[in-house]
Amino acid sequence: MKTRGLILCAATVVLCAVWAAAEFKAYPGAKRDLQLEQGVRNDPRNQGMESEVYLTPDPFERVYQFYKAIGTEDETMKKVAPKLPNGGKIQWAFFTFDGAKSISGSKVWAKVQRPTVVDPEYKDIRDVTSIQLVRKK
Repeated sequence: MKTRGLILCAATVVLCAVWAAAEFKAYPGAKRDLQLEQGVRNDPRNQGMESEVYLTPDPFERVYQFYKAIGTEDETMKKVAPKLPNGGKIQWAFFTFDGAKSISGSKVWAKVQRPTVVDPEYKDIRDVTSIQLVRKK
């Protein structure tokens, strides 16, 4: 009887930890951008995923620190940040919110990026920080 109670208690703690880890919070003051979300939905590379896109004028580092405090950073993605056509650097970071160590194994993750590249041809680049929340179906 004690063993069953102990197992039930342990299972409850694990489930609560997983539920708490999956908690995404929008960055304070960031505004949802439905136009960018539509573009993300129309991109064939994003099949099987639902996305929300938020924008903020706040610096990348401030937004990065906010998500580092509540998510798990996927450090491997830092190494593959693309460059702008003019040679400028794109800052980005990826965070999971379901206990996964990488976005490849995560069902709930977010990308924080500055500047925001709106189109794959790099014709629309905005000097704002974007937060893209991704939920795999």
